[in-house]
Amino acid sequence: MHRKKIIGEIQKHGLGISHTVSVSAFFDAGDIHAFRTHVKKLRAFLHWVGKGKKDLPPSFKEVYRVSGQLRDIQVLLKAMEEKVEVDPGFTDWLQESEARLQRLWDDRYDSRIIKNLRRRLQHPELKKPTPRRLRSFYDKGVGKIEAIVFLPSPADDDLHNIRKELKDMYYVYIWGKKNNCTHANDETPELLNRLGEQCGQFNDRRRALELLNAYLQLEQEEDAKRTATALKQHWEQDKQARRVGLLEDLRKFILSPNPPYTP
Repeated sequence: MHRKKIIGEIQKHGLGISHTVSVSAFFDAGDIHAFRTHVKKLRAFLHWVGKGKKDLPPSFKEVYRVSGQLRDIQVLLKAMEEKVEVDPGFTDWLQESEARLQRLWDDRYDSRIIKNLRRRLQHPELKKPTPRRLRSFYDKGVGKIEAIVFLPSPADDDLHNIRKELKDMYYVYIWGKKNNCTHANDETPELLNRLGEQCGQFNDRRRALELLNAYLQLEQEEDAKRTATALKQHWEQDKQARRVGLLEDLRKFILSPNPPYTP
């Protein structure tokens, strides 16, 4: 029964991917977010019970990468608007970059990429989803996180990779909880989701600074550079505070008792 359910879940996200890119204006922020969420869930289940084959083709990974770059800019523009962080030069540059990425998507996207992916998902080769396999997947993810957070100074990219692990663990664990692979009162999914969101907020600030630095390398006008530099200093302080809090919470998570095991 669990095997049929997990196949249905995988195919559901394949269909969701197809629906989000079949709309007339994919570049809506909501569509891109939905597309990427379906991909992340699909990837998580394949990491858990897939048999090691490359179920996400290189051509699909390329359009997914472009969608991520678009998403980063859309998130930043929205955040700057909400916080009334005014920098006209940087905002114009971000909007130009967004338009360039939209054109790049048009160049790279082909409906056959999605059709090929869905065809691969029709009869996926999967391991049986069991409580033991869920616990093994969870323990492996915790081990990867532990190897990073107790380094003297973890790299920012490594903290981004932790977010991917947490999201994978969360999507798989919440499915397992709904399908009797964990205790009904197990609060692990809520903890994984909270830590994943915290990692996401740190990564948003990291990406914002990367984009701002790219803009500063190109900007020639002195007043515009001064405005952007002041914004950079503020964001760097915010990023450092988020980094400290994130590492503290991740270390607490690693040192906390394991969730109860369901045999």
